[in-house]
Amino acid sequence: MIAAKRSRLRRAVLAALVVAGCAAALLWPRPAMTDASYTDGEYVASGTVTAATLSNPSNMTCTVTKGVAGIFASVTIGWQSAYPLTATVGGITVLTASSSVKTSTVTGISSSGTGPYTYSVTLDQTLLLSLVTNLLGSTTTFTVVNAAGTNWTSASLTKTLTMSVAGLNAKCV
Repeated sequence: MIAAKRSRLRRAVLAALVVAGCAAALLWPRPAMTDASYTDGEYVASGTVTAATLSNPSNMTCTVTKGVAGIFASVTIGWQSAYPLTATVGGITVLTASSSVKTSTVTGISSSGTGPYTYSVTLDQTLLLSLVTNLLGSTTTFTVVNAAGTNWTSASLTKTLTMSVAGLNAKCV
């Protein structure tokens, strides 16, 4: 009988210790949350971090060439940029043509110089029609921007080509 009482007593003491241990673990104050910080005083330096910027394109021109009877024949767009043309998709200097119907990236751009680079492209009636789909009696906005990837862009320059029905009174400002 004495052995049975000791066994019960041992179980009771053991249970009390387990309960007390769990209560202490749950009620013990937690350390404050902090951001991890590892600094080695031997290698600590100071400095500033700044984001890279793209230079803006400049000197954008837009020249209209008229054919027979003053009807629109072509438009030449020119500008300067600090960046060369690249063969990659989403090149650094991008020219787009936009109308109320469609926006397209202009290809076939030629360049010269070694920085700043001078760019030009001439769009005749057929090429312009394929880019914006509404050549006659329309307004087309040309926008040039320097871009790196999809998120970094410079300020843009724009020129607007307007013409009336049948390609008359074409002007670019």
